[in-house]
Amino acid sequence: MSNLRNEAAATALQRGATEGTTIQTESVFSFPNPSTVKGRVLGDLLAGRTITGKDCWLEHGSSRLAHHVLELRRDGWPIVTVMREVPTSDGGRIAKIAFYHLPQDAIDQAGERGRRYVDAVVAAKAEVRRGR
Repeated sequence: MSNLRNEAAATALQRGATEGTTIQTESVFSFPNPSTVKGRVLGDLLAGRTITGKDCWLEHGSSRLAHHVLELRRDGWPIVTVMREVPTSDGGRIAKIAFYHLPQDAIDQAGERGRRYVDAVVAAKAEVRRGR
């Protein structure tokens, strides 16, 4: 599994070098452009949040959280999915919802670079709110 993660990170690094959108650290993790939805999702996860598709829709305007998680996993991030049953808004049904988070050891491994990345995501979100 670790070898697959390293290969995924290497592939992402090559793709990022071509596209100019991925930043590689000394670890196996790569960091997408913080102004993209994928980058903002990673910022949420590195900040220790557990997020759902609804969070992604409300905060980032994307209904494709599972896709962004898949891409981040391909980039080497060990994102955990926990399925939970929740009541629906119509009150009569139960739905299974995916909740995503990063394990604390992955956040720790991202270290100072991860903390700076979260700050960059916060700054990118602020730029959008200011209309730039």
